[in-house]
Amino acid sequence: MSLKSLISLGVAAACVLAVAPGADAAASPVPSASATTVVATTPSDGVGGLPASSLDGRVAYVPGSAAKTSALAAHQAGGATGYDISWPECGGPMPPVSSIAIVGADGGHPFSQNPCLQQEAAWAAGASYHAQYMVLDSPIGFTSPHVLQYAYHGPAGDCTATEFYCQSFNWGYNAAYSAVRNGTAGGATSNKWWLDIELPQASSINPPGAQCYTPNFWVCDQSLNSTVVLAAEIALRQQGKDVGVYSTQKQWGAITGGLPLGGPIWIAGYDHPAPTYCDVTNASKYWFAAGAPEFVQSLPATFDPDTAC
Repeated sequence: MSLKSLISLGVAAACVLAVAPGADAAASPVPSASATTVVATTPSDGVGGLPASSLDGRVAYVPGSAAKTSALAAHQAGGATGYDISWPECGGPMPPVSSIAIVGADGGHPFSQNPCLQQEAAWAAGASYHAQYMVLDSPIGFTSPHVLQYAYHGPAGDCTATEFYCQSFNWGYNAAYSAVRNGTAGGATSNKWWLDIELPQASSINPPGAQCYTPNFWVCDQSLNSTVVLAAEIALRQQGKDVGVYSTQKQWGAITGGLPLGGPIWIAGYDHPAPTYCDVTNASKYWFAAGAPEFVQSLPATFDPDTAC
C-alpha cells in the first residue's frame, strides 16, 4: 500500500473536522452526561455498525458485549481517580489499588522497553479501568541502528536519507506494533492505548531554519511530526486498539500544529483542579486534537494522579 493511501486512512476523520464550518460546530448542542441515552447494539463485523453517537450527541451507541462492562463510563460519572506509572517507578513500591491504572509500555522513547512492565501490569490489572501508553518522537536526523532499521523500512517502503515523510510514517507505524508486542509480552493487554505526545523540555523541538532536520526529540516541521502520530494511530487501530492522546494544548500545537486527530484526550493539567480541564466551557483553553478529555493528570506527588472527567 502506498504512503498516500496509508495516511488517508488516518486523516479522513480529521479532514471532516478541519473543514466543518465554525458556525455549525458552535450551533451543535453539547448535551450533559445525564442527558445522553446509551443504546446497546448488536456487533456485526460483516456489515459494520452504528456510529458512536447520534448527530445531536444525545444517543451513544455501544456494542452489546461492552454495554455491561464499560468501566470507564461508570467511573467518569463519579470522577474516579487513579495513577499512571512507567519506567521511572522501577524498583519502588506500586501505587495503591485504584479505579484507574495506566502503564507505560516503553522506556521513554519508541522501540525501548519498560524493564518493570510485568510488575506494573500486574498492579494495573486490579483496576476497573487499565490501559497502556507509548511515547512517540521523530526519527529525522538520527543514524543509530534502530532508527535505520525502523524508519528506513516499513509500510511506506524503503526510504532514502532525505525522504522524511517516508521515514516518519515507517517510524510511527513500526513503533506502535513494537509497543503492542512488548506490552502483550509483559502482560499489559488492555485494549486501550494512549499516544504520549510531549516535549520533555523546551529544547525538545528544533527551531525553524537550518537546524529543523537535525536530530532532536521532535523536528520543527509539524507535518512530519503529524505523520508520525497518524501512522502510530493507524497501526494501533489496525490491531483493534482504542486510541487516545496524552498531551497539553500548547505542546500539541507546537508539535503537530493542532492536528485535529479526534477521539479522547488525556490532559496534563497541573495548574488547576481536574474539573477545570474537564469543563466544556473551558475547551478553547485546554482541549486539543479536536477531542474531548477522558482524564486529567494532576501535579505529581509520589505518583502521577489521574482523574476521570
